[in-house]
Amino acid sequence: MNGRLRLTLLATMCAGAFLLGGCAAEGGGTTPTAAAPASATPTPDPEPTAEPDPPASSAVLPTDCGTLASDATRAETVGDMTLQSDGADFVRPAPDGAALALGCDWIVGEASGVLLLISTADDAAVTAGLDALTADGWECQPAEDFGAQFCQVAGGTPETEEVIVAREDVWIYLSSVNRNARAFLSEIVADIFPA
Repeated sequence: MNGRLRLTLLATMCAGAFLLGGCAAEGGGTTPTAAAPASATPTPDPEPTAEPDPPASSAVLPTDCGTLASDATRAETVGDMTLQSDGADFVRPAPDGAALALGCDWIVGEASGVLLLISTADDAAVTAGLDALTADGWECQPAEDFGAQFCQVAGGTPETEEVIVAREDVWIYLSSVNRNARAFLSEIVADIFPA
């Protein structure tokens, strides 16, 4: 048998034997190890990590004007007043898309009153609403006692005051005429955002 035919035959036999378990090279040497068979089941791709849901609002919205704040503070602020309406007809500064959650309009005589409007809106709309207030001349600053933004009309007095408290998705508007309603507002906000 000539050398070329012998080499071709040997290579063909080696290739077939290699597939079955290896072939020794001519003249000795080592036997190559067959590759481990591929896994029959493919490895699944890792599950995509789901985006966490945005944190739910921590607000506890009131539903009744007659239960706002403590009994003593409510009596001191609006106890001698008559609840006139739900405040829905009043147009006051509010974020785009705001929905009135609770409105309370108390008056006594012709010269004293308190209007409270508690609304909800998207967080981004609340932030934009605060920016708009500042552009309109309101003075805004963080309120350390209830972790919210506190805004008031520049030049307001205790006799005639307009204030807004905003936090997360809640917008609270309060105006008072001839009545100091600051303690009332502070308790309402503390109840809406419990520690």
